[in-house]
Amino acid sequence: MLAIAGGKGGCGKTTTTLGLAAALTRRGFDPLVIDGDCDMPDVHHRLGLPRRNGVDLLADGARIQNTAVYSEQIPGVAFVTGGRRDSLDTALRRTGSWNGPVLVDCSAGSNRDSLRPLRYADQAIVVSTETPQCLEDAALTRTIAARLSTPPAGTLIRESPTEQRGGANNTMTGRWNILGHLPYVEKPLENPKSRACFERVATSLVESQQSTRSQAPANTETHSMHNL
Repeated sequence: MLAIAGGKGGCGKTTTTLGLAAALTRRGFDPLVIDGDCDMPDVHHRLGLPRRNGVDLLADGARIQNTAVYSEQIPGVAFVTGGRRDSLDTALRRTGSWNGPVLVDCSAGSNRDSLRPLRYADQAIVVSTETPQCLEDAALTRTIAARLSTPPAGTLIRESPTEQRGGANNTMTGRWNILGHLPYVEKPLENPKSRACFERVATSLVESQQSTRSQAPANTETHSMHNL
């Protein structure tokens, strides 16, 4: 399971989740996206899907195959729409049977509820814009993820409008594994430049997982990106 996190709202978590899922589909995988934002679920809005409270259905015992919905905008990706906060833990635990990578779109904030998916994820991608406040929130998210034994696979920097740039090259990010810089464009799920960025990040994740598996003892399973 991969949690897409970042403390500040609007930094690009949902866009990153959807873009990575699409890139993994193009590589032959069957991704499952969970909308883990229980306060302001956004995945169904972005894709024009009905709000089915999929997290609640999954937590109540429905099979993933009967709960997931699909969108013509991103063919091949299964989506479980958002639900109640008290359903999320059970829903996340029940994704272990999915035969493919599971991506969780986390909510904004750095409190316990916002970062709850990090307790279940194997790795996290932290998303940030180039603004100083967002970078500070990203640093806090990285720290919390490490404390929860969910090591960040890396950080994706979403570029800001020209007049807001200037924060991403500071000493704070010098120690981070920067997976890429997502260009500031309209319709990032369709733009060739942003799609290329998602492809590079997906390639990095897959290659990292393959390397981890090759180094693991023969009697050990690795789960950092489920079934990658």
